Amino acid sequence: MTEMLKKKSSELDLKFRYEIAEKIGAKSLLKCIQCGVCSSGCTVTEYVDIQPHRVVASCLLGLKEEVLSSKAIWTCSLCHRCTERCPKNVDYSFILALLRNMAASEGKIPKEYSGAVETIYNNGFVVPYTGGLKKNIDKRRERLGLPEIMPPPLEEIQIIFDETGLGALIRKEEGKIK
Repeated sequence: MTEMLKKKSSELDLKFRYEIAEKIGAKSLLKCIQCGVCSSGCTVTEYVDIQPHRVVASCLLGLKEEVLSSKAIWTCSLCHRCTERCPKNVDYSFILALLRNMAASEGKIPKEYSGAVETIYNNGFVVPYTGGLKKNIDKRRERLGLPEIMPPPLEEIQIIFDETGLGALIRKEEGKIK
């Protein structure tokens, strides 16, 4: 965090706070008083590189690159505890969702997320339902009298991914989506 504070004014994106405020409503982001209640109740606080109240402060200061590149926006479990506890009703959960979308549109997605998107795009499942796993699950389901798992409509999933732009987030190989 101290390195962030050493930025020159020319390195700050002074429009960043207004870009966020416009999308979520100015009252939410700009009302933050930096009390730290969101950070004190955060369930993943020990795993983030920037505490929740510092993410908001960084947005307000124009530290766009640092915020969109941080692990904090992806590590959040979206439990909404921060939003529920905020005395000024800052909707941190919504701000994080917006920041994730902004980071994704700039291609700043952790491999774990883009890998999951790619797996769903290619299989329709988060965990591929094939081979030995499929055989074991099918046996258990049959033993329990459960119906067979029907494969998802993969073409429809791919259309949704492509139409929403999610498909573009998957690494492209030889000019076409894997």
